Amino acid sequence: MLRTIGSTFSSSSQWYNKQIQLIDSIKNQINNYFPKKSNLIINMTWFGPQFENNNEYAKFQEYVHYCEIDNIFLLASEDPCFYNKEETKQLITDSGASQSFLLGHFDTKYNFNFHSTVIGDFFPNYNEKDLLLEQAKYTFLNYNRKPRDHRTSFVEMLDSLNLSKFGIVTLGNDRTLNETVDEYNEGNWGMKNDLGIPHDISSLGRLEYWKNHFLTVVSETDFEDHLWTFITEKTWKPIIGLRPFVINGQSSVYKYLQRHGFRTFNKYWSHIDLETCDIDDIHKNICSVIKFLQTQDLEQLYIDMLPDLRYNKERFYEFSLEQKYKMENLFA
Repeated sequence: MLRTIGSTFSSSSQWYNKQIQLIDSIKNQINNYFPKKSNLIINMTWFGPQFENNNEYAKFQEYVHYCEIDNIFLLASEDPCFYNKEETKQLITDSGASQSFLLGHFDTKYNFNFHSTVIGDFFPNYNEKDLLLEQAKYTFLNYNRKPRDHRTSFVEMLDSLNLSKFGIVTLGNDRTLNETVDEYNEGNWGMKNDLGIPHDISSLGRLEYWKNHFLTVVSETDFEDHLWTFITEKTWKPIIGLRPFVINGQSSVYKYLQRHGFRTFNKYWSHIDLETCDIDDIHKNICSVIKFLQTQDLEQLYIDMLPDLRYNKERFYEFSLEQKYKMENLFA
């Protein structure tokens, strides 16, 4: 017996079809490997008692009250898991399940990165000449759509230090989950410095900006390190797009990338700690990198970095295929 609890994206979302394909694949794998067990899948997208308009948590409480569960499978793939590690353990305990399997961006042997597989399929096949630095007109690029706290705080710091003038910075208002794909891509949500940039998951935006910026400041979804490490298309874009990057997000992202064979760029500004610094210092240290870059010959520095940039791009497409294989063979 197999029961699934949890929400999915709207059918208008760019993620929807891939998400449904993943869930169907996992169901088939569970049925094949655990055919005589009572199995429960929880899709952790927007799952939890804090989501008042979502009754999936109530369904979970009712189900575990009346049914015995052999195996519980927690799936966190396209969106962050809103449970920290201790809360995740408690959820498993509350289920009463004999065995638990944490699938997706949990730090377990069932870890896989969903976003790399989607972006690997959706992205245009850019020529290298479309991506190489043409002119360092902008020291950095920092796209922000949803105004999460760590994004607005960073943009405020950029403004207060008079650093925004050296880059391209956007910041949007909140949107509803019911927006269509077209509404999502149009970018008309009260953007700071709108610039007509499509904030989609499947491109680098306008290439005249991409080709003329040096450093990508990635505004990741999650910021707190007590949560599970969550890496989205936002981090993969500069890797595909041949750019050095820093992360406005969880510092554990750097460790994850290094562990999976990617090269990070702290060695080029080794006097500034981004990879192990305290969470309260992340914004200040990114700003220090931007200040440091103002003193450098960015076009020469880019040439020096090109072997690492090309390596990362090639490694990404290998990694994407590896993640697809893991998703299709979770229990093998």
